[in-house]
Amino acid sequence: MTAAAPAALTHEQIGVLARAVSRAPSVHNSQPWQLRVRGTEVDLLQRRAVELRRHDPFGRDRLMSCGAALTNLELAIRTLGRDCHAEFQDGDDVVATVTIGRPKAASTQDYTLFQAIARRRSHRRAFYHGRVPPGVRAALVVAGETTGVHVAAPAHLDKLAELLGFATRVLRDDRGYQRELAMWTAHTTVTGDGVPEEALSSEALPVAGLVRTDTPVPDDVVLADRLAAENLLVVCTDGDTRAEHLAAGAALQRIWLTATAKALAGSVITQPLHLTGFRARLVSEVVLPGVPQAIFRFGYPAVPAAPSPRLPLGELFRNESSGGLR
Repeated sequence: MTAAAPAALTHEQIGVLARAVSRAPSVHNSQPWQLRVRGTEVDLLQRRAVELRRHDPFGRDRLMSCGAALTNLELAIRTLGRDCHAEFQDGDDVVATVTIGRPKAASTQDYTLFQAIARRRSHRRAFYHGRVPPGVRAALVVAGETTGVHVAAPAHLDKLAELLGFATRVLRDDRGYQRELAMWTAHTTVTGDGVPEEALSSEALPVAGLVRTDTPVPDDVVLADRLAAENLLVVCTDGDTRAEHLAAGAALQRIWLTATAKALAGSVITQPLHLTGFRARLVSEVVLPGVPQAIFRFGYPAVPAAPSPRLPLGELFRNESSGGLR
């Protein structure tokens, strides 16, 4: 007797997926993704119209943002009690397809990470002084490690301080970058995307709160001391392909949700990584196990962070005859 095919999701279950995907982190909170539901298959698409030509000229951060959304999508499906399998795609718009399988109870870990989705915030301000316990740091590393993706604490903080200080000065004086950043930090309550002004702070590590014209840049020695007081992890990949950018974003989100579940907050630094030659110097001078895709700073928040605005859920679905919310 042939077993029945897996059932398609209901409208209510699709709504669960949509809310989970909408809460994923993204570059400048641009939310560059859409969904297309086709029975028991869900396509995750990138919105190419979302362009950050100065910050993200090659779309690498956009793909990592989609990778983070993919992690949320898979967690939501599993928490609904269904098995699933994701495959990266090489199409221009479709970045991954998730196939929904038969009923399967969610693991405790998946459920814990799913519950953390709504609580995750981008904390660009200072943390309480003090190191995160080694066991907690190790759990974050394990959460992000997967085939082709490596997570490491940066060594040689004096070199890292020198590089970040240089990058901050360059970005601070880049008028094109500053104009683009100003566009993404204005009117966020009206548009539903972008970075709220109140989320930015000059008290945090330079480049952690996005570099503006008034961002202070301490000398390299002071910056190295501040880096030593931070908790930092670098997400690296074996190569620098589209699939690896997606994998890095998915791993970064697993790290972030694990941190959230352990009462930590975090934020991501990618701005300097787009400067010509910066990543190559980071690999050689800071000693990293691969190509750096993102720096994750984390700790116990001194003040709570407010949630970022979100686009209406209706904009999350691609309006095509072959898919959509149905």
